[in-house]
Parts: sequence; structure tokens; C-alpha cells
Amino acid sequence: MTEQQILLTFFILNWLLVIGDASLGYFILPRLIPRNPADALPDAADGYGSAVGGMRRLLALMVLLYMLANCYAFYQRYANLLYLVTFILLLDIFAQLFLRRIRLRRR
Repeated sequence: MTEQQILLTFFILNWLLVIGDASLGYFILPRLIPRNPADALPDAADGYGSAVGGMRRLLALMVLLYMLANCYAFYQRYANLLYLVTFILLLDIFAQLFLRRIRLRRR
């Protein structure tokens, strides 16, 4: 494979990982935020719904940053940045799954 084909492969892989990461985050996030007022987060004083909404807006910002870095690395041919974005995306997905597993164990 040529370098351009490798970069294209990682670009498409990152694109799919961003979609998977956003989907996981959208559905796992409400399960990670506690509903019990005794366990509530300090910034979630105005309710559970606003905490979830705020975190989902932050999720949209993260998707934007991932795709911006992905496109920049691909079109400028920065292979190391493309590999770094792939690593961060995989780390983010595994962290979400790990936190969900920890949260389910507590119940």
C-alpha cells in the first residue's frame, strides 16, 4: 500500500470511529450521570435533564474537534496526527465502555 492509501484508510477508519464514539456517548452518557440527589454532580443542581443536555452539547463539540483534526491531518498529509487521532478515539471508546462497566457494577 502506498502512503496515500494508508492515510485514506485511517481517514475513513477515524470517520467511522467518530460516528461510533458519538453514538456510544449519546446513549451511555445518561446512564453515567447519577439520578439520586445524594450522588448528584455539583453542576447538575438544576436537574438531571439539563446535566444530560449539557454533556451532549459537549459531546457535539468533541465530535467537531475529532473531525477537524482528522480532516486536517488527512489533507495536510500528517500521518502522525492521523494516527494520534485514531489512538485518542479508541481510548475514548474504551474509556466510555469501562466507565459504563464500573457504573453497572455499583448497582
